[in-house]
Amino acid sequence: MALSDPVIVAVLADCHIHPGGGPDWTPQILEALAGVDLIVTLGDMGEAAGLDRLARIAPVLGVRGQDDSDDPRTDQQVRVLQLGTTRLGCVFDPVAAGFASAVDPFTPDFNFRPRCRELFGGEINALLYASTHTAQTGWFPGGMAINPGSATLPTGMEDGAPGTFVRLEIRDGGFDYRIVEIGR
Repeated sequence: MALSDPVIVAVLADCHIHPGGGPDWTPQILEALAGVDLIVTLGDMGEAAGLDRLARIAPVLGVRGQDDSDDPRTDQQVRVLQLGTTRLGCVFDPVAAGFASAVDPFTPDFNFRPRCRELFGGEINALLYASTHTAQTGWFPGGMAINPGSATLPTGMEDGAPGTFVRLEIRDGGFDYRIVEIGR
């Protein structure tokens, strides 16, 4: 299916939303998400109430991490998103999934491409991953690895580090990305 207009995707991870007992969505985060067409979560999002709040902005789907309540939107360990001609592979921890030997910096494993074919049913343009709370990018043969960091609990937040998420603009023939910083 061809994309007639770009699809705007917000990618979030490692937010650990536990209403009444942990971080919650701030007005700055929710404002930064306005206007997106889809929200993809990469695990450790916390309780379903956090996903419900995001679903008021745009449809939500993703993968499961270690700190996620049962929810059909995030019940898979790996997921492939096909948006036009762009294929995005989603995992929580690429080391545990057999894609990488390290995540800081991202270091693809020697069997990266065969593992993609096995888990995603083919090649991907980008691997979206989490589990570090730090926004970062890397490369693998034929594509890019993108970690959105955490909008609510970024590494270094005690020193004033901003929260982050990734905004993808996907159109046929490729995508652009931007790491969005959210002030505190």
